[in-house]
Amino acid sequence: MKTAIVIDSGSNYYNEGLEVEGIFAIPLQIIHGDKAYLESVEISVSEVNKLMGQGEMLKTSLPSLGKIEELFIEIKNQGYDRIFGVPITSGISGTINAMVTAAQFADIDFDYIDCFTAAHNELEIALGARKLFDQGKDIPEVKEILDISISDSNTYIIPDDLSHLSRGGRLSPLAAKLGGFLKIKPILHLDKSTKGVIEPFGKVRTMSKAVDTVIADMRKKGVGKGYFITVTDVNNPAELEVTMSKLKSEFPDAEFSTTQLISTVGVHVGVGAIALQYIKLPNV
Repeated sequence: MKTAIVIDSGSNYYNEGLEVEGIFAIPLQIIHGDKAYLESVEISVSEVNKLMGQGEMLKTSLPSLGKIEELFIEIKNQGYDRIFGVPITSGISGTINAMVTAAQFADIDFDYIDCFTAAHNELEIALGARKLFDQGKDIPEVKEILDISISDSNTYIIPDDLSHLSRGGRLSPLAAKLGGFLKIKPILHLDKSTKGVIEPFGKVRTMSKAVDTVIADMRKKGVGKGYFITVTDVNNPAELEVTMSKLKSEFPDAEFSTTQLISTVGVHVGVGAIALQYIKLPNV
């Protein structure tokens, strides 16, 4: 069977400069006031970050059901027999459920895997899936191989602007004020153990200590050769550079990339945030 892979803009696919045959992307939505923009298609990461820097509070939304159905019909018309979805984690988005419904409307076979994450880790799972299907493997074997990588991955987020978390309802005003006074840096994370929901990982007094805490956990997990590490920022290039230098020193055998944090996550954590990801690359 000819299988198409479908991901969403939360994977950063639109900004990676990739055009992989058999991989299709659908944009999530960034909401500013009463207007919705297609992420990384109608509004760039830089434009989103600029709005946040001006104090604007933005929201996110899954793709419209109609847009997903249109894509699935297009895929079917291109001769694909089925679709394998690798969407953003179900812990923060209903995109998976929307894809299931759209596939029923489009009358095409559909299966998926929950990557329990977003950004580059989501992209690596999709790229791995494409290679595995191209090798002739079927869905159960593909899922088994990808699950090894998903289970050996993590995404850490270190917000810098506690007032942004407070305005977004993710932190009480008192906690934000106290945390700012004490220069507290919360560390958040999401992975398979959290079912893709962003949960607290720890809290320390400075950004440097927060990064060191993450590095210590990565070292404990055995990160090194065969892993891909990604560092992203929300308008904090100086901290991004320092963090990447630390990581390359600690994990010289790993593969690396840096970019801006995808807006789907960035609008929730605010300007100044740093995010670190690692994933054991799929055995393809």
